[in-house]
Amino acid sequence: MTSRKAPLRLVLEPAEVLHHRSAPVRVFDSALRHLVDEMYLRCEEWSGVGLAAPQVGANVQVAVILYEGRRFAICNPEIVSAEGQVDAPEGCLSVPDHSGEVRRSERITVRYRNVQGKGVQRDFEGWLSRIVQHESDHLVGTLCSERLAPGATFGPVSEEPEAASATADVAEKPRARRGRQAGSGEATQPAGPEL
Repeated sequence: MTSRKAPLRLVLEPAEVLHHRSAPVRVFDSALRHLVDEMYLRCEEWSGVGLAAPQVGANVQVAVILYEGRRFAICNPEIVSAEGQVDAPEGCLSVPDHSGEVRRSERITVRYRNVQGKGVQRDFEGWLSRIVQHESDHLVGTLCSERLAPGATFGPVSEEPEAASATADVAEKPRARRGRQAGSGEATQPAGPEL
C-alpha cells in the first residue's frame, strides 16, 4: 500500500532552491505528469497564472502556465529569440505582497518539451510572453526582482485598489506601455500580480 504524498507547499524567498539553476528534465514519465498535475492544482489554489517547480521545492526545469483558459506545461525552456521591450508591474508567489516594474521582451520564441517529451517551438506575445519569461527565469534561479526596469524598486504592494488586485505570480493585466520601453525582458501586458 502506498501512502499519499503531502500537498506541495509554496517555497518563499530567500530559499536557496529559488536561486539556483534547476536540473533539466531527462525522464518524461508518470512521476513528472503527477508533479505537473499537482502544480496546476496549487497554481489555481494560490491564484497564480504560472508556477515553476523550484517554487514548490523541486529542482527540475518544469513550469505550468494557466492564463485565459490556456493551460500548458513547459520543460527545459530555451528562449531562442526576443523582440521589443516593455516595463510593467510584476509580482511573484514566492515573494508575497511585493511587486515592481519589470522589464521584459514583448515577443519571444521559445523551444521547450511538453510533459510527454515532445519538442515544441512556439511564439508568445503580450502578457503570455511575460508569464513564460517569468517562469523560465525561475528555472535558472532568477527572480523578477532581479529584472527591474531602470530606476524601479521591488517593494510591498500598496493598499490602493489597483495594486491590491495584482498579487499572483506575475500580476494583473498591465496597461500596454509602448512609449516607455525597457531593456531586457518580457512582454507588454501584465502588471503586478504574482506569477
